[in-house]
Amino acid sequence: MTTEIHLLEMLGHGAPMLEVLNELCNFIDGKSPGAISTVFLLDSDGVRLRPVAGPNAPRTWKEEIENLELATYAGFCSSAEGQGRAPTVDDIESDPLFAVHREAALRAGLQMAAFHPILSIEKQILGALALSYPQRQSWPKPDAEIVERAIHLAAIAIECHRNEQELREFSRRLSQSQDDERRRIARELHDSSGQKLAVLAMNLAMFERQTPSSATETHKMLLGCSSLTKEISDEIRTLSYLLHPPLLDECGLASSLQMYFRGINRREGLEVELKIPLRLERLPEEAELAIFRIVQACLTNIHLHSGSDQATVKIEYVSDGLAVTISDHGRGIPSGVLDGASVGKGAGVGIVGMKERVKHLGGRLEITTGAHGTQVTAVIPTRHFRRAKSGMAIASTC
Repeated sequence: MTTEIHLLEMLGHGAPMLEVLNELCNFIDGKSPGAISTVFLLDSDGVRLRPVAGPNAPRTWKEEIENLELATYAGFCSSAEGQGRAPTVDDIESDPLFAVHREAALRAGLQMAAFHPILSIEKQILGALALSYPQRQSWPKPDAEIVERAIHLAAIAIECHRNEQELREFSRRLSQSQDDERRRIARELHDSSGQKLAVLAMNLAMFERQTPSSATETHKMLLGCSSLTKEISDEIRTLSYLLHPPLLDECGLASSLQMYFRGINRREGLEVELKIPLRLERLPEEAELAIFRIVQACLTNIHLHSGSDQATVKIEYVSDGLAVTISDHGRGIPSGVLDGASVGKGAGVGIVGMKERVKHLGGRLEITTGAHGTQVTAVIPTRHFRRAKSGMAIASTC
């Protein structure tokens, strides 16, 4: 019961599925002398079962099963789903569906003893729990209650993982939809409203030149209208850029950040220093946009909440990817904001958004804060460089 509570607490605190399943296998192996447990997970194709957990199982055996190209478990999946039973020892010894698995186990010095299906609440196959023993060893009958509890916990862990993946994919699609809408509105503002204001400004200038100098009041009114038109045009141009920076698509992250910082230094009274490699490789559109939005959110928070009039944005290559660090010397983030952001409730919605963007890319976000300032670091994995090299050009000059 203590182990069960511990595993449920791990799930409650968001522990990775593989960590929970490995802990579960250690528990089973400890309660069943000589047993070597392995958890298999059903592939997205609904046919293949692949070993994902089992710290005590021979690595060569798991690798051999992982590399199988044959769909050797289709029959097991259908029998588990249709009949709700696990294959018996006799099944494993005789059924040709398990021939490849059995031979791989024998080569690793193991004999299969049981193969228990892991089912969802709807009785759909999620995976399987395999119990093996070293060759030439008697097979003590495992405690049925322990195995049943282990299968139940494994099902919870797998379903939590699947639900999290679905939620993450939904969040990714929502962010993508928002970014697409921002791009559309920005283009509409620039191409339609901006052009109309430009025509209005030219008409006012033309009318101003044709107005007699004696018409002082009319001349002043025209000057005021021209000035107001220019202010509106500048505001629309700024709003359009904030919605979606056009240079991000055309010239890449470095150029778009430099222009964005020049605008901030003029408008907001926040001095931003940019430290960036001389040749910054292009990343996929999703990664560059995520980095830009993270920097944008951090600088907005610094301007509105930190009390700092200076900020530093540093981009550098690290061992596992590209690190983007935004730091200030302000009053720090209140603990309640970070606590709320960690669970996605209350304040700190911007922090939650940054975490989600980095998580979508398989990276990590670290935040350190105190009375002397805050530092936010986002690390984008190196695999996005390889994708960029194969599908995009290296950063060009604009």
